[in-house]
Amino acid sequence: MLFNSKIFVAFIALTLSVYYFLPDRLKVFWLLGLSWLFYGFWEPQLLTLILLSTGVDYLCGKRVAQHDGDRSRQKRWLYLSLATNLGILGFFKYHDFFVGEFVYALNWFGWGVDPERYLLHLVLPVGISFYTFQTMAYTIDIYRGDVKPADDFWRFALYVAFFPQLVAGPVERAPHLLPQFSRPFRLSQKMVYEGVFLILLGFVKKVVVADRLARYIEPYYEDLAQNGADAAMAMLCFTCQIYVDFSSYSDIAIGIGLLLGYHIRPNFNLPFVVPSIPERWRRWHISMSHWFRDYIFIPLGGSRGGTVRTQINIMIVMFLSGLWHGASNNFVMWGLLNGATMVSHRILKTPLRSLSGAAKTLGLQAPYYYVCCWNTFCTIATINIFFRCPDWEIAKSYVREIYLSGIGDYVVAWQTRAELNVELKWGLTWIVVVFLAHESQRYFGLKDRILADRRAWTVVCIAMFWTVVTFGISGPQFIYYQF
Repeated sequence: MLFNSKIFVAFIALTLSVYYFLPDRLKVFWLLGLSWLFYGFWEPQLLTLILLSTGVDYLCGKRVAQHDGDRSRQKRWLYLSLATNLGILGFFKYHDFFVGEFVYALNWFGWGVDPERYLLHLVLPVGISFYTFQTMAYTIDIYRGDVKPADDFWRFALYVAFFPQLVAGPVERAPHLLPQFSRPFRLSQKMVYEGVFLILLGFVKKVVVADRLARYIEPYYEDLAQNGADAAMAMLCFTCQIYVDFSSYSDIAIGIGLLLGYHIRPNFNLPFVVPSIPERWRRWHISMSHWFRDYIFIPLGGSRGGTVRTQINIMIVMFLSGLWHGASNNFVMWGLLNGATMVSHRILKTPLRSLSGAAKTLGLQAPYYYVCCWNTFCTIATINIFFRCPDWEIAKSYVREIYLSGIGDYVVAWQTRAELNVELKWGLTWIVVVFLAHESQRYFGLKDRILADRRAWTVVCIAMFWTVVTFGISGPQFIYYQF
């Protein structure tokens, strides 16, 4: 069931109209049943996977806590949790990728193996990368002593399947979300105002901006890039699209959570205009970045093992992040490039600080800041070529046309800018609009000002509602649904 669909609007209306009148003891069962319905709407048989993950981690969590002090037995139950979740994820998401790469290697040596004999062409269960990580984190946290096991299976099942954030995050943690299902229902006026605002804002961002950008650039990614200027503009537009698309889903998820009386962790903190790649990752997909930090980077040694070891740890984490996003060479390259830029930033930290200090001394701090932001944006956009392009050959053609074919295409594009494709013109316009909205929030706290003024809130919400109705709740699925 897609957020941006009429059936989901009806689903939410039904959910809330019944939920508010139920006693607290029944609210959990109502939400759990609807969460399973929401997930099973795509493929009912895939419910067995989320039920398996739920049951295994509930049992493992209990057993890990039961054997407190006996590390050997605790590890056995922890390994069962990891094996189950990673096994499910690995089989459905990575089987064909690794088999295909292995067969390719064999054929490179002349074996002549037909890959179709071994590929399964499995349908990737929606949200599997999110809920498996969320349930694994629960058992790991119990093993570490950071949280106690859930006393009630049904509340734990709701923690795993909670529909607002089930299929595309934010990735929740048991210490934050699980206790909320046990406390008495509370819904403040502030939560209602903010929830409604975020839901409408999310839909506006999705149907007005992200979906328009998707339609503008879709034709440019269907075949090899032919023109450097067009490819560069499509690349920049996609980087804007993915931010607006992904953050709009998080806005809607958090807003629905608030209307249900629950606080879902924020997933973005103004990541669109940032002066460096590390800063971007501190603000982008925060819940997943924290997951990789807490469960992979720090256990690997974090930054405690010296410069070289820290850089290796960063590359490992970003490689795994790329693989988490998708089972393809494109995503592996995307992860490695992100890692390389983060390592490069650490190596160049001292000269960059000197440049920043010199800019401040000369009174050029603001221009220097935005030059760094533009450089970061273009770097991210370049890396995102491997995220967006459907295959390796198209990705290579984008890199070649944008960076290796000379400046001729750009000179011609500038000279004939009046004849530029109207859709790309609109795409570049939306980038400017998103930039201005982003910086308005940074400098003026626009969202907080609107929420603090009831008349402003009313006018803005009516305008957003009218806009969504005008554009219609339909269009492409959210980008991160595919993970």
